[in-house]
Amino acid sequence: MSQVQASQSRSAASQDLTLGRNARTGIAITLVATLSGFAGLGYEIVWTRMLAVSLGHELVAVLGVISALFGGLALGSLLLGRAIAASRRPAVWYAGLELVIGAWALVLIVATPLFGDLVPTLVPVDASALRQWSVAFALPFVLLLPATLAMGATLPALEAVLAPRLASGTAVGHVYAANTFGAVAGTLATAFLIIPALGLNATLVLCAVLNALCAAAMLAVARNSAAAPVTRPIRAPETASAALPVLVPLFLTGLLGIGYEVLTVRVLSQILENTIYTFAILLACYLAGTALGAALYARWEANRGPGGEGTIGWLVTLTALACLAGAALLGASGVILSGLKAVLPVTVAGRLSAEVAIAALAFLPPTLAMGALFTALAQRASDRLGGVGPGLAANTLGAALAPMLFGPVLLPLMGAKYAFALLAAAYVLALPLRSRAALAGGGLTLAATLALVFAPISLRFVQVPEGGALEWHRDGVMAAVSVVRNSAGDRHLQVNNHFRMGGSASMRSDHRQAHIPLLLHPNPHSALFLGLGTGATLSAAGDHPGLKVEGVELVPEVVESFPYFERTPPRLAGNPDIRIHVADARRFVRAGTTPYDVIVADLYHPSVDGSGALYAREHFAAIRDRLAPDGLFCQWLPLHQLDIATLRVIVRTFLDVFPDTTAWLAQFSVETPLVALVGRRTPAAYPADWVERRVRDRALAAGLKAVDMDGSFALFGLHLAGPAELARFAGDAPLNTDDRPVVTAAAPGTAYAASERPADRLVALLAALHPAPEALLAGADPATQARLAAYWTARDGYIGMGARALAAKGPRDVIGTLAPQLIELVRISPDFEAAYAPVLAMARQLAVTDPSGARRLLEALDRANPSRPEARRLLSRLPPA
Repeated sequence: MSQVQASQSRSAASQDLTLGRNARTGIAITLVATLSGFAGLGYEIVWTRMLAVSLGHELVAVLGVISALFGGLALGSLLLGRAIAASRRPAVWYAGLELVIGAWALVLIVATPLFGDLVPTLVPVDASALRQWSVAFALPFVLLLPATLAMGATLPALEAVLAPRLASGTAVGHVYAANTFGAVAGTLATAFLIIPALGLNATLVLCAVLNALCAAAMLAVARNSAAAPVTRPIRAPETASAALPVLVPLFLTGLLGIGYEVLTVRVLSQILENTIYTFAILLACYLAGTALGAALYARWEANRGPGGEGTIGWLVTLTALACLAGAALLGASGVILSGLKAVLPVTVAGRLSAEVAIAALAFLPPTLAMGALFTALAQRASDRLGGVGPGLAANTLGAALAPMLFGPVLLPLMGAKYAFALLAAAYVLALPLRSRAALAGGGLTLAATLALVFAPISLRFVQVPEGGALEWHRDGVMAAVSVVRNSAGDRHLQVNNHFRMGGSASMRSDHRQAHIPLLLHPNPHSALFLGLGTGATLSAAGDHPGLKVEGVELVPEVVESFPYFERTPPRLAGNPDIRIHVADARRFVRAGTTPYDVIVADLYHPSVDGSGALYAREHFAAIRDRLAPDGLFCQWLPLHQLDIATLRVIVRTFLDVFPDTTAWLAQFSVETPLVALVGRRTPAAYPADWVERRVRDRALAAGLKAVDMDGSFALFGLHLAGPAELARFAGDAPLNTDDRPVVTAAAPGTAYAASERPADRLVALLAALHPAPEALLAGADPATQARLAAYWTARDGYIGMGARALAAKGPRDVIGTLAPQLIELVRISPDFEAAYAPVLAMARQLAVTDPSGARRLLEALDRANPSRPEARRLLSRLPPA
């Protein structure tokens, strides 16, 4: 073999060795990018939960964190991207950035609660909407900046490490796809597995460990490289205007891409369950689509070479059209979801599968195009500007502005449909208009946009019963709120389409939710109500003389709906002792210092993302600190939306803050049972004639009589358990805290697929609790205690009877089946009015067709309770046998 041949052979072998080493290194870098993406989205999920505690509503925190995240990414790319691209050691840069991210994540475990303490000062009670939103966006930006700044520079660093090792300029696509696929895995794993198992702080520690592993792996890649990486020459444009054609499209696509996400999430909130898992599914589908689009474009570009302006023009047009198609599909998403639920099993997995399908339908087509478009634009920026940093900065700056523009501004101003149309039309601005293809694409986009505007497609989902009507609707920043009337003329308040917040038909129960806790206090002068619904509970508090009342409602559109509920507006609008605040409940409690005699918290649907924090120990402790020395706190619980396991968690958490806790029923409903936990600073017991002593005002007495609470037995008959019974019931259930959001993770199971009916749940709860009359009544004689115990026995039997009738869908012979059971309950407890009155009504009905049957019924009722005259009086009016 000649020397030339030998030299060529050695050169070829060396080249093959280099290619093999570069391939292995490329795989290692890709894995690092994936792991980094996993940690990055893990951080986003955790930071959103942590900041929601301080900022308020979950949606506010989501928008604030998204904006802060992209804002920091933009600064990191802009400030560090070019320096990293010019460095001969980008791997070392990358390792340092990962260590900074992890270190700051650990700092945030301590810093986030401290920053949260500033929020009540920065956003005082009744602060303007502008001030609230300014803090919601500014605070996360400042708090997360060190980490997000470093995150923004990691993609340029990865691209700088990988680019010299690839045969073509496709590093951006490879890195972006790998990083985003890791983000998908991080989103799902964090929400479904890690947070429920470890809690928020431990999840941050785990993500910080992943950052350290990424740093170590990259340093190993740098050490194992055969030679120093080849750096590309940096070609900066001569003028700023020369960079604009490259950067402006990236800015616009970042703005519009996240804008599409914000709008879609808000539209789907009207039909999906809005749990922590819903948000994770939506985010994962959005990220998966962009990752797949980036990967497909990178493969296409590797095979065919870089795309020119014509390719980019068609990608812009395809993205705009996909967004319009996605908006049109959203209009049918309610029907599609109903069809999926009909064919999929009624299990948690089945319901989650339906949500995944809807999320994929809404997100995958547009985000596939978005991922390909971003890759093409970012690669062009990297090639022309000497690195991906400036292009990434422009894109993420647009993404940072999107939550501010589309959430608080465009959605409530224009509605979802027209906001989607504006979004699609705005893609035309990103087209390279120098080509005929771009002009054609722009015309096609505008034509399709007009088609959406004039199409009979509605993105407003409101369930209106047959024969009913939609009377009022508002698309707010936080929720869509509707007032719906049924065929009987009853109105109810509907939030995000499927959450009923009360109505004219539930007025009796709504009023009881105010009267029960207020009656349990000896002489309340001030009361605070957290969560207002239709305003009926707050208005009932106006019946109590000398009481100063404040109400707090998060959604301003809910307050706007009050005039649609009769009997409520005059009491609220015309009562100078009632004041309403539009604010977050947790922030309001922490911001003020005035003590209250009574604080009442409304029914929070525990599975809704963000509501679990209102059952957290920290919130209960903050409420305890706002109580007067003899004050009490009442937390109403929707047993129809809670399984027994989650109820035990809430009871255990409540007891941890209020050791002297009692439980009460709102009424004897088996379809929507409501339970109250009433906690005090000091123990209390009551005389047997408590209500008769307590109620002296005629107007209050009339209000109580209207809801069947005009007597001590009517009040004490609602008692379920004292502290000892509740402690036995709760057992060793875990505490629900801000760090360990057990309710947030567990409650969605009931929303997706309840394992038992609410009536059965109530019956099981009654069987588990055994209250003691002597613990409730102070100094009552044995006879009175026995009367109360008999009342509870009759009450439990009445509820059990209702549960059985509901399960059987009602007996065929109502009078023949139910009347004997009710009479037996009257015999057990002559005080139990709920059984006596229905038998009288049945006798009146039967007297028309069967006077002798009515006589037998009334005689049996009179024997069961001879102390009451009503049965004998009605007997005297019947014709002789």
